[in-house]
Amino acid sequence: MSEKLKAPRVKHYIYILKDRDYRAYNNNTSYDDRTYELLDEIFALIKRLSPVSKNGARELWFTAERGTIEDFGNFDEMLENGEVESREEFEQWWKDEYPNETEWFSFTAVDDTEINYRAIFLGEKFVIEDDKRKEHSAFPIDISEFAEWIRDSVNECIAELENGTYNERVQRELPVQHRTGTILRRHLWDVFPEARESFFEDLPQKDIDDFVRYAAEQSGNPTDLKDRIPTMTANDFYRFCSLGYKANNYDGTDLSIRAQYEKHADGRDDGLSEIDPDSADAFHAWLHDKEFHGGHPWEVCRGGNSTHISLYVGNDERGYYLSVAGDAWNRTVESVKLYLALRRAGLPVYMHEAKILSDRLTEKEKIGIVPDGVIPAYCESMFPNEKVIDFMNLPDEKRDEFAKYCVWQKEKEISLIE
Repeated sequence: MSEKLKAPRVKHYIYILKDRDYRAYNNNTSYDDRTYELLDEIFALIKRLSPVSKNGARELWFTAERGTIEDFGNFDEMLENGEVESREEFEQWWKDEYPNETEWFSFTAVDDTEINYRAIFLGEKFVIEDDKRKEHSAFPIDISEFAEWIRDSVNECIAELENGTYNERVQRELPVQHRTGTILRRHLWDVFPEARESFFEDLPQKDIDDFVRYAAEQSGNPTDLKDRIPTMTANDFYRFCSLGYKANNYDGTDLSIRAQYEKHADGRDDGLSEIDPDSADAFHAWLHDKEFHGGHPWEVCRGGNSTHISLYVGNDERGYYLSVAGDAWNRTVESVKLYLALRRAGLPVYMHEAKILSDRLTEKEKIGIVPDGVIPAYCESMFPNEKVIDFMNLPDEKRDEFAKYCVWQKEKEISLIE
C-alpha cells in the first residue's frame, strides 16, 4: 500500500470531493495532468477485474493505516481554534475517530466507454468524475496524491488476487460496520429493550392478536377481497379516514370529517375537494378522471416519501374496496390502527405488506444491516433472496453485543479476467 496517505488524509479527500458544490465550483471533472495520467492507469488496471454488475462496475476493498496522532491533526492549531480544550481531549477525539489501526474503504469504479464517462466511489461516496464530453476548466484541481494512493491500492489488491489471498483476507478481516446482513427484530429489541417498550406502549395486545389473525387470513391482492362497498362519495372517504384518525387519537377528531382530512392529509388532493361531497356519481367520475395526476389524495397521514400512510380506493364492476399502505417502522402502530378501525367497521380493506407487519408485531421480522456510508433506505436490492423492508446501520452503542445476533452475507468474490 502507498505510504503517502494515512486514513485521516484519505477521509479528508473523500469529505472534500463528495461535496457536490465543491465539484460544481471546480467544473466537476477538471483535474491536473498528473491526476488524469493516474486515472488512466487506474482504469487500465481495473480492466483485469471481473465486473460485479451488469453495468460493468468493478469493486474492491482498500485499507489505510491510522497513522500517528500527528496524521490526525495539529494539536496547537486545534487548541487555538477552540476545537479542543486539552491534550487529553485531542487524544480521545483521535481514538474515537480511529479506534483501529487500519481503516477500510469500499472502492467502486465504472467505465462507460460508449459515452466516455468514468467515475470512482470511495467509502460509499462519489469522489471522482471524468466526463470526457465536458470541457476542462482553466483552473484544474490537483488530487494526484489521492489518485496515486488509489492506483497503488488497486495494484496491491490485484497482487493478492494473483496469489489467491485477497478474498480470504476480506472475508476474514472486514470490520462488521462495513458488512451487509440481517438481524431479527426480537434480537434488536433484546439489545435495546427501551425501543421495544416505546414501540408497544400504545398498542394493546388485542390489536396485535387481531392484526396477526387478519394478516394470516389475507391473501392475494386488494382485488381478491370478498366484499365491496356498493357506492361511495367523497364524504364516505372522509368518514373512513376519520375512523383511522380517531383510532390513533389524532388531534382534531372533533372537527368535521372533511376538516380532519384537510388537517392530516398531504393536501394535494387532485381535485377531490372540488366535487360534490355527497354525490356518488361525482366521486366515481373523479376517481376515473385521467386528467387528474400528480396529486396525493390517498396520502391520508402525511409524511416523507417512505413514512406517510395511504388509504387507497379501488373500484371494479363489483363496487369499491380499500387498502392501507404504511410500512415504515415508526408509523407501524398508526397503520395497524387505521386498518383495524376500517376492518372492525365491516369495510372491505386490504393491508399491504401484512405478513411482514405481522412479523414486526411478533418480533420475527428481519431488519437489513447495511454498511456505514450507505443510507439505510430503499436498500431492498441488497437483499435479493430475502423479504426485507426496514434497514439500519450497525449502531455504535453496544455494537459487539448487537453484532453477535447478525447473520452476515458472504462478501462478493472478486476474480481476475484471465
